Amino acid sequence: MKENLFSDLEGLRIAIEIEARGRDFYQAAYNKVEKEEHKNAFMLLKNEELHHLEKFTKIFNKIKENKEADSAEYLFDQETSRYLTVLAEDHIFPKSENADAIINKLTTIDEILRMAIQAEKDSIIFYDELSLKAKFEDSRKIFTILKAEEQTHVVKLREMLHGWA
Repeated sequence: MKENLFSDLEGLRIAIEIEARGRDFYQAAYNKVEKEEHKNAFMLLKNEELHHLEKFTKIFNKIKENKEADSAEYLFDQETSRYLTVLAEDHIFPKSENADAIINKLTTIDEILRMAIQAEKDSIIFYDELSLKAKFEDSRKIFTILKAEEQTHVVKLREMLHGWA
């Protein structure tokens, strides 16, 4: 069985998927909550994830045009690839098709916020690793920027958790 190795391109593809899952998670949270204050916060987070998704898609397409992007020279080593695979699996946000079901199992705003905080923390770890291992400067920059933006999400979510508790 051939082991899949990560590259900047694969990291970006997974980042696009993570952002889409984040968007769908926050949409499901928006649909579940009733207070206007909660709805506004989740809509803001959803829109930020959507913005990231669009930004990543542009960078992905730009790097994909670079013929070197598929070269073995740009693959990460096996250990790094295995680590990133584990991080990128369903641990960051639930798969989009499961977002509503997972949100519906959560009974309080506190539970939703705690799940969102953990997902954002996991994404920070993932993007940090990608930025450290990136072979293309464009990729490194976008992973670093995204890591910083996800850190602001953690702060916002923690403020919500403490402000609404």
